[in-house]
Amino acid sequence: MAKQRFELENEIIDEEHLFTVDQAEIDKMFKDRPWKKNEHHFKKAKISATALIKMVMHTKSGGDLEVMGVMQGKVKGDTFYVLDAIPLPVEGTETRVNAKADSDEYMINHLDCSDKVNRPENIIGWYHSHPGYGCWLSGIDVNSEILY
Repeated sequence: MAKQRFELENEIIDEEHLFTVDQAEIDKMFKDRPWKKNEHHFKKAKISATALIKMVMHTKSGGDLEVMGVMQGKVKGDTFYVLDAIPLPVEGTETRVNAKADSDEYMINHLDCSDKVNRPENIIGWYHSHPGYGCWLSGIDVNSEILY
C-alpha cells in the first residue's frame, strides 16, 4: 500500500520504454523543434537513481574545486529522462569551469563506446558544482546554457 502511494505521488513509471529507441519519434521531434516555438515546452526532468548518485558522488569528490559533467538520456514529449551521468575531466574555480579539448574528446569517446554497447542515448544536459555557494546559475552558467 505504501509503495503504491509513493509511486503514484511521485509519478514512478514503468522504465522499460526508457530503454527502447523510436528513431522515427526522435526524427519527428528534431524536425518539429517544439522548444523553438515555446521556450517553456519542457516541463519535467526525471532523473534515474543511478544518474543522481553519480552526480552527487562526482560533485562531492571535487572538494573545493568545481567539477563538471554531462547527462545522458532521452527526451520524450515535454520530459527529459536522465538515465546516466558522465563526469568530465574538468576542474574549475569559483569564477570559471574550463571545459577543454580533453573533455570534448572524453565525451566523444564515451558516446562512441555507448553506441558499441547499444546505448544510443544522447547528451541532454550538463551539470557542475558550486562548492560552498549553494545551487544557483551564475551569469557564465546562463550564457553556457544559451549556447547549448
